[in-house]
Amino acid sequence: MRGARPATLMAAMAALALAGAPEGPPAVSSWPPATDLATTLPATELSAAELSAAELGAAELDAAGVPAWRELWQSSLEALRREPTINNTQEDVLVQLGGVAFLHCPVRNLGERGVSWVRRRDWHIISSGVFMYTNDERFQVLHSEGSDDWVLQIKYVQKRDNGTYECQVSTGSGTLSRLVHLHIVVPEAFILGAEEYHVDAGSTINLVCIIEKSPVPPQYVFWYHNARMINYDAARGVSVQTAPGARTQSALRIRAAAPAHSGNYTCRAANTQPAHIYVYVSEGSDKMAATLSRDSSAVRAASALLVLCALLAHVTWSNTSSLNE
Repeated sequence: MRGARPATLMAAMAALALAGAPEGPPAVSSWPPATDLATTLPATELSAAELSAAELGAAELDAAGVPAWRELWQSSLEALRREPTINNTQEDVLVQLGGVAFLHCPVRNLGERGVSWVRRRDWHIISSGVFMYTNDERFQVLHSEGSDDWVLQIKYVQKRDNGTYECQVSTGSGTLSRLVHLHIVVPEAFILGAEEYHVDAGSTINLVCIIEKSPVPPQYVFWYHNARMINYDAARGVSVQTAPGARTQSALRIRAAAPAHSGNYTCRAANTQPAHIYVYVSEGSDKMAATLSRDSSAVRAASALLVLCALLAHVTWSNTSSLNE
């Protein structure tokens, strides 16, 4: 019988609460209580003798002589009176395309109530507690025992995940809610300069790609020539240097450009809008200048010859006129 005393006491507490007993046990001076617990509870569950002060024993009284379960009684009643509270401050969460989103919902005094996550776009219930109501395995609710935070995790976020999410807690007086706005960011790449790049044969091709709007700098930036990746074509004079940061920069350098290097060049990173540029490799300016120089010399020679002929013709005509006179 002594081993079952805690359960007996808890049964007594529950019975008194159901019977409209005062909030808390009787004062020490009136212990044992005047209420006849033997008549309040079924005889098979509790008898007055079991609740006598002698039966309680010194081990269940605190230093002031107050029953040790009095504090438990009071705290239990206070917990029942407490309503849950939620941090209803709206939050904006910025996540890069393909990343992981964590939407937080801190709730205090939740008790036995549940937290639900709802997608406002279509009012789809995503979860209740830790149970999921979606077939999309990218969604999961994270909650640690003893924590007030109920986190909706979305892996590999897509553009369609953009929008507002609401966490809800139902109470006796209504529904508490918190809104979280998820913004999916798509990084963009662009290549410095115009859409076309002209270079002379034998010189060096230098292209610089900038990647912006990236909350997390890309680990790798890839360059393509006519859809063929060329980052590791060192033997063909290709080198790539990338500096990650808020504005990631990647520089492509190709030595001794040849007509075969002409074509479309693309700068691309994971989950990033790519950039393109067209490169034209033509004959060197020195050769063209030499050609123009030769042409100019020929023109000057021809012009001098024409002037000489005209002068001779004029002299001849002048002499003829003098003889006729």
